[in-house]
Amino acid sequence: MQPQAALACVLLMVGVTSAQFFVQSPGLTFQGQPLTFQQGPLIDPTKRALAHRAVLVNSEAEAQLPPSLQNPFYKNPRIEAALAKESWFTPGEQQVRDREAEKIPRQKIYSILKNAGLVKRR
Repeated sequence: MQPQAALACVLLMVGVTSAQFFVQSPGLTFQGQPLTFQQGPLIDPTKRALAHRAVLVNSEAEAQLPPSLQNPFYKNPRIEAALAKESWFTPGEQQVRDREAEKIPRQKIYSILKNAGLVKRR
């Protein structure tokens, strides 16, 4: 009975990850495009220098959402402070500005996973 449960678990994980990572949306491209965003008053300018570019892009995108799609939970100052404290560096950690994983083209990742049989061929 154990091998069947393990197989079911693996199939469930593969199904979830394939749905999560391989659903094609119209805006998804495999080419490396420079991310452009407007620098507005959303983030304090003193904190902007420490923020990662992806975080800034995400905060700009979230600011564009209509109020019905925004979660009021994160507007609570206590929650915001607690989440910021969780992201502080601990001894031995340092900020990553140039992530090696972001340099890998999405088409190459897709090709590797497709050739491994983890993505259905078209």
